[in-house]
Amino acid sequence: MKRKTGSFQFVAATILLVTVAAISFVGTVMARMSAGGAEPESYYREKEQQLVRDTRQELERQGFVNSGIMLTRVVEGDGRRSYTVTIHHGEIDRMEEAEREILARELAAFAFEEDGSSFQYRFLITAQP
Repeated sequence: MKRKTGSFQFVAATILLVTVAAISFVGTVMARMSAGGAEPESYYREKEQQLVRDTRQELERQGFVNSGIMLTRVVEGDGRRSYTVTIHHGEIDRMEEAEREILARELAAFAFEEDGSSFQYRFLITAQP
């Protein structure tokens, strides 16, 4: 009888150790997979921050000081990125639509070129007609 009890304990300990080893292995693999995506993400984050800084500087250069700038991104499952830069400023509100389109084209020059990325510039108009 004692022999069976010892054998049962050995099997239970073995199963426990194999389970712990498997969980550790899966955790290591998952951590490496997520770390692999961190480098490209930091690359894009820096590009996005630079885009906002350049846009702000250009707007200030044109006299639109203290403009509200919001960058929104959508990352598709296949890696394609869509960016929308939304800008708000009272003086831009009062511009004609054609003038805003010219401004948007000028600002589009600051968009970083990346395969699979698209950019759109919008102006948040809050002034009442």
